[in-house]
Amino acid sequence: MPLSVYLNLISEYRSVSKERFAISAEPVCNAIGKVLSFLSVSSIWVSCLGFFKTFIAYVFLGANPSNLVCGVVFLVTFCIYSLDKIVDIDKDRSNIPQRYSFLYGRKTLIYSCSFLAYIVAIILTQLDKPFALPIIFIPFIANTFYGTKLFRGVPRLKDIPVMKNIVVAISWALVTTLLAAIHLANPVAIAIIMVIYFMLIKTFIDTILYDVRDAKGDRENGIKTMVTLLGGDRTTLVLLAANSTLIPWLVFVDETVRPLALALVLYGYAYILYFRTNRNPLTLDFFVEGQWLMISVVYLAFWGRCVL
Repeated sequence: MPLSVYLNLISEYRSVSKERFAISAEPVCNAIGKVLSFLSVSSIWVSCLGFFKTFIAYVFLGANPSNLVCGVVFLVTFCIYSLDKIVDIDKDRSNIPQRYSFLYGRKTLIYSCSFLAYIVAIILTQLDKPFALPIIFIPFIANTFYGTKLFRGVPRLKDIPVMKNIVVAISWALVTTLLAAIHLANPVAIAIIMVIYFMLIKTFIDTILYDVRDAKGDRENGIKTMVTLLGGDRTTLVLLAANSTLIPWLVFVDETVRPLALALVLYGYAYILYFRTNRNPLTLDFFVEGQWLMISVVYLAFWGRCVL
């Protein structure tokens, strides 16, 4: 048989194989896409990252992470973010239509699940460290002050641009770090402060990137954010500068986990530059918030362990 005939047969076989693979892979890809979308719009994904962010706070403080405490942060995160999504549901109509479709008509269910999650978080904290209870109320207290006019003639924090990002960053930096710090045998104040700063900067950067995603809806609703006020290029410069303040911070972290911290800083530069323009919302969720999951997996694989 001539060589050309063999080559034609091989070519036809490859074409048929590719078509069959594409047909068989399509349902799997669709299923995976639906699962990822559900995790994102339902607040389960961001709650998982609350778990892993607390996990890394333990690591930076030199303590063995506690699954129970990380689980408490998971529950508190789920409650807060689920309620926030209900509040912002109208904005999601233009920014994230798939999340709007998921939330619409499920308000009662989401309120019930959020309330239950917080009750369980309170019970677990009471069983573990009762004096830590005030810490898990920090996000609620911050939200109250954020949306309330405290003094006559003074605008609400909510009406001041960028204050939302600062309040969110401070709240979650305190929760994730302090819940870990109370389990230290010999807590060192400067170490705790440095970890709080790291978590604050990373969270601040992440919230601004979500404002980049929401810029269209924010402009339509007259909401002033760093992105709508400064524009994309200047906002990117601010975020790169903020991330750069974490480079001197590396000196203070234990050298055994310094590579983890360095990886987070370098990864910060990468995703700031990539997400400086609006991208797919799911991509933003899984590559920005997902950094805490990825670095936790690396830690468990090469360094450490966790405790119940």
